[in-house]
Amino acid sequence: MTEPSTSPNHVSPNVDQKPVDQPAPSEGDEPPIPNLQSSDPGQITRSSTSSTRTNVSEQGIATRSHTLSIPHLLELLDTSPTEGLAKKVASERVVRYGENALGADEGISIIRLLISQLANALTLVLVGALGLSFDVRDWIEGGVIAGVIFVNTVIGFFQEYRAERTMDSLRQLSSPTAIVMRDGQPTVVPAKQVVPGDVVQIKAGDVVPADIRLFIVSNLEVSEQLLTGESVPVVKSIETYKQADLPLGDRLNICYSSTVVTQGRGSGIVVATGMSSQIGRIADAMNDNKDDNSRLSLFSHIKETILVYSGVRKGTPLQRKLTKLAYVLFFCAFLLALVVFAVAKFKITEEVMIYAIAVAVGIVPESLIVVLTLTMSLGTRRMAQRNVIVRKLDALENLGGVTDICSDKTGTLTLGKMSVRKMWLVGDAEGYELSTHTTSDALEPVGDIHEGGDNGPVVNPDSIHEGLAQAIRVASLCNVATIQQNDTGVWVSTGDPTEVALQVFAMKLQMGRSEQREKQVPVNIEDDDNGGLRFQLLREFPFSSDTKKMSTIYFDHENHGQSICYTKGAVERLLNASSSYIPAPISAPNATAPITDELRQSLLAKAEEFAALGLRVIGLAQRILPVDVSAMSRDEVEQDLTFLGLAGIFDPPRPETLPAVRAAKEAGIVVHMLTGDHLSTAKAIAESVEVIGKDAPASAVMTATQFDKMTDDEIDALDELPLVIALCAPQTKVRMIKAGKRRGRHMAMTGDGVNDSPALKLAPIGIAMGLAGSDVAKDASDLVLTDDKFDSIISAVAEGRRLFLNIQRFSLHLLSTNVALVVLLVAGLGLRDHEASSVFPLSPLAVLWVNMITGTPPSLGLGTEKAPKNLMKKPPHSVIDGVFTWALIIDTFAYGVCIGLTCLLSFIIVMYAGVTPGDLATQRNAGVSQQCTLVARARSTVFATLIFEFMLYAWVLKDFERSIFNLEPGVAFYKTLYENKVLWWSVIIACASSVLPIYVPVLNTKVFYQQAIEWEWGVIVGMTLAFILWCDIWKIVRKPLYAKFLPPPTMELSASQSSSEASSIV
Repeated sequence: MTEPSTSPNHVSPNVDQKPVDQPAPSEGDEPPIPNLQSSDPGQITRSSTSSTRTNVSEQGIATRSHTLSIPHLLELLDTSPTEGLAKKVASERVVRYGENALGADEGISIIRLLISQLANALTLVLVGALGLSFDVRDWIEGGVIAGVIFVNTVIGFFQEYRAERTMDSLRQLSSPTAIVMRDGQPTVVPAKQVVPGDVVQIKAGDVVPADIRLFIVSNLEVSEQLLTGESVPVVKSIETYKQADLPLGDRLNICYSSTVVTQGRGSGIVVATGMSSQIGRIADAMNDNKDDNSRLSLFSHIKETILVYSGVRKGTPLQRKLTKLAYVLFFCAFLLALVVFAVAKFKITEEVMIYAIAVAVGIVPESLIVVLTLTMSLGTRRMAQRNVIVRKLDALENLGGVTDICSDKTGTLTLGKMSVRKMWLVGDAEGYELSTHTTSDALEPVGDIHEGGDNGPVVNPDSIHEGLAQAIRVASLCNVATIQQNDTGVWVSTGDPTEVALQVFAMKLQMGRSEQREKQVPVNIEDDDNGGLRFQLLREFPFSSDTKKMSTIYFDHENHGQSICYTKGAVERLLNASSSYIPAPISAPNATAPITDELRQSLLAKAEEFAALGLRVIGLAQRILPVDVSAMSRDEVEQDLTFLGLAGIFDPPRPETLPAVRAAKEAGIVVHMLTGDHLSTAKAIAESVEVIGKDAPASAVMTATQFDKMTDDEIDALDELPLVIALCAPQTKVRMIKAGKRRGRHMAMTGDGVNDSPALKLAPIGIAMGLAGSDVAKDASDLVLTDDKFDSIISAVAEGRRLFLNIQRFSLHLLSTNVALVVLLVAGLGLRDHEASSVFPLSPLAVLWVNMITGTPPSLGLGTEKAPKNLMKKPPHSVIDGVFTWALIIDTFAYGVCIGLTCLLSFIIVMYAGVTPGDLATQRNAGVSQQCTLVARARSTVFATLIFEFMLYAWVLKDFERSIFNLEPGVAFYKTLYENKVLWWSVIIACASSVLPIYVPVLNTKVFYQQAIEWEWGVIVGMTLAFILWCDIWKIVRKPLYAKFLPPPTMELSASQSSSEASSIV
C-alpha cells in the first residue's frame, strides 16, 4: 500500500492527525497517503442523503480528476471514502447519468427476428408457390399458402423471441460486477449500476468497472493495453498531479474503465462512467466513423448482412451447420422440382407446377433451426436453475462429451469455509501446539483455544506470551481479509478463505485487526496495550502463485527504531527463505538461532503430519527490518526470515462432493484434483472424496514440480494422467490440458484467478467460479458456477447429455418425416391417369398442413424430453462425430422410407383393393368430381395415415432402443408417454385435427381435394400398426447391426487439433 515516507522524521505516533490536503511530492519521494479522517468530518463525508446537484460533466471532474486532491474530489461528488453513497442516492444517479455501459443496449431486434423468419428456406419455397398460385389464378390455394406463410412467420417469431429473451436474461446473470461501498457496506452490484461518486474496491483479476481516481493502492498494477497499447502493466499510485494535460498513460492515480488489474488491490472514487469514460470516448469516436468505413466496402457489407440474416453467420456451430443443411435441402428441393417437370416431359401445366412446389416443400425441415434454438435456450434456463450460467452456447453442444474434469479443491470439492484447527510454534523441545474447534458458523470468532490437545488448558486472551503473540500477529497482519457482523447480526467476510480463517483465529484471541468503522483509515492497525495505533502498514507484497508467499511490512510504533516484515505461505518456500528460528518461544521469544538441515527436515515432517490429517498447512515467519524499506525489492525483503511455526487449516469436503464424484465415475468421466495445497493434504482430501483410491499408483499423485519437469513424451508414456496434482501453478493447468488433448480427451477445467485464464481459454470447456472467481477468469470461461460447487459441474454435464440426446431425437424426427414425404410424393409420380399424367397422392395444401401440424409441436416436445435414468451410466458421446452420426443418418432413412411406403401402400389399397375398385381417371388433381371420388378418399386415407404415423413416431423416439410399449421397465407405457405433457398434447391434438380436412365440407373438396372416408380407417389403423411393428423390429436389429458394420465412435482428437476445432465439430 502506498504510504508516507518511511524515514524516522516522517513517522508520527498519531496517524489520524496527518494533514489532509498534502502537496504533490517531489520526484523520487514516496507518494503520501491522504488522511481521510480529517478534523472536519463535514469536509470529506457525505453531508446529506440527497444526491448532489452538481453536474459532473459540467464541472469537468472526469477530465481533471488526476489534478484534484481526494478531499476536494469527495466534496465535489458528495461522497464518503468509508460510507460511499446511500442506495437511494445511487439509484437517483443511475437515472441522472444513465447506466454504466458503452452505448445503449441493443437488446432484442424485432426487425432482425422478422427478417430472419422470412429469409429461411421454407418461406422462400412458399413465397415461390404463392407467386405461382396467383399467377395461375388459383386464389384459394394462393390464399391458403399466404396464410401458411403468415402463421409460420408468427409462430417462428414468437418462439425465437422467447429464446432470445431467455438468453438475454442469462447474459445479465453473467455480466461483470463491481464491489462498491453503499451505506457503509461493501456491496456487489452489476457494473452497469456503478455511478459517479461510488467508492469502488478493485483487486487482481478484476476488470475496472469505470474511470476511478485512486486513494488507496497496495502493489496495484493495471494492464492498460486496451487503452494505450502498452503491454507492460502500469504501477499505480495516489499522487496528485498539477499538470492538467498529462497523457492518459502518465495519469498513474487513475484506473480506466475496461482495463484489467493484474496485481495488488486498491480503492478509488468513480469519476466517469459509460460513454463519459475514456474507453467510452474512443467507442463514440469509432461510431462517428462507422458510416465512412461501411461505404468503402458496400458490397462486402451487403453480402455479410445477407449471410447474417440468413443464419449462416450467426449462432453456434451446430446452428450454423443446420442452417447450411436447410439451404442444401433448398437446393435439393429445386432438383426435385426438376424431376417432377422431367416426369411430365416438361409439359408444365398448373397442376404439375403446384405438385413440384409440394415436393419442394416436403423436403425442407422448416422448424429444425427454430426448435434447436428454443431447446437450447430452455436448456440454458434449466442449467441456470442448477447454478450454472452458460456464457458460450458452443460449450453447451459439447458439454455432454466431457471425458475429464480438472477441478480445484478449495471451495469446489470442499466447503470453502476454512477454520484453523491447529497452530504449532517451532522450538528446541517438541514445540508448542494449540488446537481449536469451530462452531457451526466458521466466521463467528468465538470458541476456546486449547494448549496441547483438545483437552488441554484454555488459552487466556489476556495473558498471551510474546512467542505466541508473534505468530498470531503474522496470521492477523499479513492478511487483507475482513470479518464483521452485518446489520442483521450475521457474520460476513471478504477476502481469500485461507486469510479469513487466520483472521477469525486471531480474533478469537482478541488479536485481530481493528474493524471499527469510525477508525477506518487507509492503513491497517492493531491496538497496543495503551489503546493507541501500534502498527502502520508501509508496504505489501500480495500472494503470488509463483513465490507462494505473501508479505506485509509494518512500522512498529512501540519500537520506533525498526519496521517488521510478516510473511506467510507454503512451508517449503518459507523454509527456503528462512535462516533462523526461535529455540524457546515461551521463555525467550526474542532469541534466535540458525536453522540446521536437521531442523529443516523435522519441520517438513511436522508439516507432513498436519497435512496427513487433511489440513492445509501455512508457514508463518517474520523479519526485523530498518525503518526505511522504500527501496527494498521483494526478493530482498523475503530472505533471512525467522521461521515461527505452522498453522493447520481444515476445509471439510462438501457433503455432496462424494456422491458427485461417484456419479462422474459411473458416467465414464475421470475426475482430477489440481490444488495449491501440500501433497499430503491434497492426497488426504482426494481419498476422502474418492478421487483416488487407497491403492492408487504413485503416478496418480504428483506435485506440480514433478509434473512440470516431465517432457511431453514422458507424460504421454504414463498409463493415465495424474489424478491429483499438488502445489499446482497456472502453467501446470495449461500443460494438463495440452496433455489431455494429445490423448484425445475432452476436458473441462475449473479456475478462479486471473492466472487461470490461459487454461480456461485453452480447455474445451472452461468453468469459472462465480463466487470466488475473478472477472478475467469469468470472461475466459464457457460456464460460470454461481455456487462454486463440484456437483453443479456434474449437473451441467448431465444437462448437456440430455440436450444432445434430445437434439438427436427431434433432428431424427424432422428429417425422417421429410424423407417420408419425398418418398411418397416422388413415388406417387408413377401413378398415371388415362392421359399419362401423374396423380397426386396428396394435394399441395395437404403437404403444407402436414408440415405445419407435424413439425414444430412434436419436435419441441422431444426437445423437452427428460433424461433417461441410465443417461449418466453411459460413456460420453463423441464430440467429433457430433449429432449427425452414421447411426442417426441410417435411422433417418430406415424410419422415413417405411413411413413413405406404408402411406403409398394405403393409397394403392384404397384405389385397387377397396370395396369399389377403380382406376385413375383424368383431371383428378384439380378438385373432386363424381368420377374422382375414389381418388379423393384415397388421399384422405394417405393424409390421416401420414399424420398418425408422424405423431406416433415422436413417441417411438422417446427411446432409441426400447419398444414404445416398454419405455420404462415396471411402468405402464401410457404413464411414461403422459410424463412429457408438451409431447403428449402435441400428438393428441395433431391426430384429432386430422379429421378437419377430411370431414369439413368445402375445406375437404375445394381446398384439400379429399373426401370423407369410412371403412378406410381400417387401412389407416393397419398401416400405422405395421409402422409401429417395424419400429420395434428395427430397434432390435439396429444395435447389433451397427456394432458389426459401423466404426466405433471417434473419441480421440489428433495431436494437432486445436480446442477451437474440437469445440466447433458437431
